[in-house]
Amino acid sequence: MNKDEFLRRLEEALSGEVPASVIRDNLNYYADYLSQELGKGRTMDEIIEEIGEPNIVARTIIDSAEAAGETGDGYGSFEDASPRGDDRRSTYSQESYQNGSTPNIHYFDLNKWYWKLALVVLLFLVISVVFSIMGGVFYLLIRFSGPILMCLIIYWLVKNFRGR
Repeated sequence: MNKDEFLRRLEEALSGEVPASVIRDNLNYYADYLSQELGKGRTMDEIIEEIGEPNIVARTIIDSAEAAGETGDGYGSFEDASPRGDDRRSTYSQESYQNGSTPNIHYFDLNKWYWKLALVVLLFLVISVVFSIMGGVFYLLIRFSGPILMCLIIYWLVKNFRGR
């Protein structure tokens, strides 16, 4: 297995499991690491024996991302327009990552604790408003129930006694 094959298999294993930024960061890290180690005269087999197969490395990255609250968001890979003009799925290309030509993907990770807290607070506020409105309606009904009930009794009495 060569460096590009390792990185391609790593990207495939991570795709859909972690955010694109995590994939990009790890591909850049392993590309640099492999380049340094190969530059020292080590073989790919030695390096892979040390760090593990791409799917094992990917499993470690996925577990770390889950522990950090960065779960898959459907952006595991990004669409890139090819020079021919058709869309194709992007695979690792050392030049594109080094030149910074990869697109920046912005997403909101709603699995973070502060988003969950915000959702709970928002839900509490909505429930509070609903109960306040219902309480106001019941307050008005109870406040005016005496006069309304009195008018209904008078109407009933007038209607029944007039008919006799």
